[in-house]
Amino acid sequence: MGRFFFLIFIFHFSVCGCLHAQDTLYLMSGKMKTNIHVLEIDSQKIAYTPHRLYKINGQGLVKMKYKLRENVYEIRYEDGTRELAYIQDSSGYIVTPEQAGSYVDGCHDAFIYAHNRIVGPVCFAITLGSFLILPPVAVVSVPCVFSAVTAAFTPEFPADRVDEAQVNKYYILGYQDTRKIKKVKSSVFFGLAALTTGFGLYFLTH
Repeated sequence: MGRFFFLIFIFHFSVCGCLHAQDTLYLMSGKMKTNIHVLEIDSQKIAYTPHRLYKINGQGLVKMKYKLRENVYEIRYEDGTRELAYIQDSSGYIVTPEQAGSYVDGCHDAFIYAHNRIVGPVCFAITLGSFLILPPVAVVSVPCVFSAVTAAFTPEFPADRVDEAQVNKYYILGYQDTRKIKKVKSSVFFGLAALTTGFGLYFLTH
């Protein structure tokens, strides 16, 4: 019985260890890649393993995954320290790490606050309704046109829901870019669903 409780204790300790805060990659897209363990970083890429569950290959080496540094803004370690992974943009649009950080923060907050549940269903309804007035081949272009029109408009910026202290033009640019991308993706997804539904009904009725 004592051995049983000992094993339970070891299992509980192991599980709790896996649940502790671990390393995080703060991506240039504003997303967070969490529950990883960063092994090394060089001038081009970051090597890491997920969930600290090291897998050993046939050569006895740890299997690693890689993320290009150009896609990562910073590494946040579980001890609270941070390491900048950002490689300065040579194109001249975003030069300093501070400007890039503001852009990434804007992207990140867009994932939190920007939830548009209208654009996708509207695209679905318009695309599906187009089967009533357009030839089926022509309907294929409807989601593309709708997405292009959606991308042409500058998204609204919710100044009342974000920290004013961190808002600057780079933050706003990141927020609006991400929100626009989310709208286009939603339009494409619902548009494809409408095309699938429409062509299915078309072939069933003809």
